[in-house]
Amino acid sequence: MMSQEPPEPTVDDGEDALGADIAEFVKLESKGPWVLAYLVARRVAPGEGDGVRIEHQSRCFGRNTFRRISAREFARRAGTSAKRVLAFLDAWNRLAEEGVVDHAADLHPDKEVELPNTSKYPFYGKNGYYRSWEATNLSPKRREAVEEEAEKSGTRPPAVAYILSHPKAVKTALLADETTRMAARQALAEFDARQAAADAEDRAAAAKVTSERRREYDDAIRVERDAYAAQAREANEGSQADASMDVFNAMAEIRMAASRALALLSKQQINFTTDRAEAIAELCDGAEAAIAAVRDMATGAALDDATLAAFMDENGKFL
Repeated sequence: MMSQEPPEPTVDDGEDALGADIAEFVKLESKGPWVLAYLVARRVAPGEGDGVRIEHQSRCFGRNTFRRISAREFARRAGTSAKRVLAFLDAWNRLAEEGVVDHAADLHPDKEVELPNTSKYPFYGKNGYYRSWEATNLSPKRREAVEEEAEKSGTRPPAVAYILSHPKAVKTALLADETTRMAARQALAEFDARQAAADAEDRAAAAKVTSERRREYDDAIRVERDAYAAQAREANEGSQADASMDVFNAMAEIRMAASRALALLSKQQINFTTDRAEAIAELCDGAEAAIAAVRDMATGAALDDATLAAFMDENGKFL
């Protein structure tokens, strides 16, 4: 019978190795996202077509030369998207604008950089420097709408942007979950309420504008009527001969104006719009009433004061 070899003794890697792994975890937990942003910031050429062109650029610091590339080339090599790379770059530069770190353009591999701690300078979240929705394909207009609505509801913009970028996921969630369907119904009801409120505001604004224009129109008519009355008083105060000649000339001008209008109509076929035709008809009716009143007064069938005042109120806008 063959003797069995004793099992190899178990070797414990020790508390130091365990502590080292935990320390590395804590380091990555607190600074991990900023490590990614830092690597992008020192290797991507800012402003180089925003990743549209693939090109290499060397930067010299002392005797050392290091290479920068476009965001698109960096994304291709890293297996991610150019917009995500640019979002990392923008996060770093936002922090640089506060003076916490050097701007991306001033970084190089030989320079020691103290990475910020996420507890003090959050990378993700509501107050984070990284805007994940900028890495999506949303248009600037949709991004602005996301930021505005997220601020109203207290929702993180990245969550809203993710949903907008995955319409199939939204449809699946609606089909699978009643809570999601209820939220969608509430959202649609709120949207309809907002639209109704906006429509009511628009109608109120339109009514206000109409009222103001009507008041301005009435004021203008009142001023014109007062001016006409003043002219009438001046005519009464002047000589009868001058006044009668003024009346004659005014009526002659009306006759000539009507003749010019007839001449224009006889020269060509004019297709009036409905509003314009109604306005012309209204002017003709007013002119006809005014001419009849002048005829009555000139031939001795004068209107009494009350009748004349009523006529002026009714037809003053045509005078």
